[in-house]
Amino acid sequence: MKIAYSHLVQYMPDNPTIEQLSNSLFQLGHEHKIEGNIFDMEFTPNRGDCLSINGLLRDLAVFYTIDLNQAVYRGELNKLCLDFENQLQSICPKISFLKLEINEIPKKYEGSLNDYFSDLNLSKNNFFTDLSNYISYETGQPTHCYDADKINEKLLFHQIEEEKEFETLTNRKITLKGKNAVFSLNNEAINLAGIMGGKSTACSTHTKTVLVECAYFKPEAIIGKSIKYDIKSEASHKFERGVDQNSQDKVLRRFIQVVSDHANIKEMSIVSYNYKEDQDIKIPINVNKINEIIGININENNYLNYLTKLGFVIEENFVKAPSFRSDIKTQNDLAEEVARVIGYDNISRTEI
Repeated sequence: MKIAYSHLVQYMPDNPTIEQLSNSLFQLGHEHKIEGNIFDMEFTPNRGDCLSINGLLRDLAVFYTIDLNQAVYRGELNKLCLDFENQLQSICPKISFLKLEINEIPKKYEGSLNDYFSDLNLSKNNFFTDLSNYISYETGQPTHCYDADKINEKLLFHQIEEEKEFETLTNRKITLKGKNAVFSLNNEAINLAGIMGGKSTACSTHTKTVLVECAYFKPEAIIGKSIKYDIKSEASHKFERGVDQNSQDKVLRRFIQVVSDHANIKEMSIVSYNYKEDQDIKIPINVNKINEIIGININENNYLNYLTKLGFVIEENFVKAPSFRSDIKTQNDLAEEVARVIGYDNISRTEI
């Protein structure tokens, strides 16, 4: 994943150089190359939470002051009446939809949205698709934009097990085979879940009313599909590694804010579906175990301070993992977090 140095440092009052940031990223375990002012990042599969500007900033907060002053829409939102049925709640336990209409399509992009395309030398498609791609780059949460005028029947999320032709929004025709989770309209597959949307309901340069889908899909339901159908997308790359189940409201409010920076919004409404209660991961505070695992002698205050800066919450005698860290389960995982902050090269060697 390519991330511009300027897109990170704008939120860092310390103003570290690109070389300083590079050293910090390596210490945190994030391999990369520097191409001009661009970090070409390679993340381990368990760190899908870092596949964004905000994700990297969360990690870098352990070393630097972070001022994440991204504006979000904070007003009241009307309830969206949407004819939607989810038959695969075990695969998609959380999903939200935002319907939004603008008065006219912006002729040019401003601020961070413009910087995203110019600094990374990216091609533009249409306003809502471009904004969806930017929001994914910024927050790590993919969204899919349908032309709302084309969603005129019941929207169904279900599993099909038949050969069915599907034309992607990139004009590629494929044949879906075996079991596939799809969104359908009038028995037509319009979106291969977590991979890519279809052409028939895609936004165009004329789209003024959009239906934005913001979902959490279980990674195991997405893994392998992009290879099977030879479809490479940022969405599949992120969904395969896991996204934050609790980010949907904030992501869609950020989407609204960036739209409002470019156009007058005539109408907007939202609906969210939550089919499963969150299960918090809480691990007992045990600094002695951490010291034993790593072979160090850190005190409890420093230990908890490191974790707090990384977004963990300290509740009574437990460490609560944030919702974006689905990879944290045990004391060994917490020990790895501490070792990254200290730096493996800074941990003394001992004879076995």
